[in-house]
Amino acid sequence: MNKFFKILSVLAFMTLFITACGSPSVEAGPAKAEPMATASYQAVLGKSLNDKDVVDFIGSNHCVSATQFQLCKEAGIALWLDRDQIVKTAYLYLSNSDGFAAYKGELPFGLKFYDTLGAVEHKLKKRGVGNVGLPEEAATPDHLHYWVMYKQVGVTIIYNVPYHDEDATIHAILISR
Repeated sequence: MNKFFKILSVLAFMTLFITACGSPSVEAGPAKAEPMATASYQAVLGKSLNDKDVVDFIGSNHCVSATQFQLCKEAGIALWLDRDQIVKTAYLYLSNSDGFAAYKGELPFGLKFYDTLGAVEHKLKKRGVGNVGLPEEAATPDHLHYWVMYKQVGVTIIYNVPYHDEDATIHAILISR
């Protein structure tokens, strides 16, 4: 099995696992403090689960451990850990879905949560990412969303439709190290 398929399989599993484990909740009482998501998932990528930055991020974002994941639902982030407990991927939810709040921090490459597939390709083309803004690979591993991979920069963008559609909007962004 090639490495690309393994990664897609893990990410598809992660999506299904998080969806299955997510439960809607109704909160009563005072509002919670805003999570520290904007203090940045970038500070934890490539670091050990025991690293101070990772421990602080997990604590301040009220993350919950779920096998190989840290689910930071209030921050709109899930962190995927490898076997060595190193943070390899940050999964940014851009809409309120799968029990996660919408991620409110800055997105890579000047992307915005409301960008369409066409706008994303245009922005990435201007920055020299991918093959003239087009991804190196694309797939629909979960049969629900269209996934495009920009391997050179470690970014996967998941769209809200299962096929290539210029008007599709971003569902989530995965940033890997």
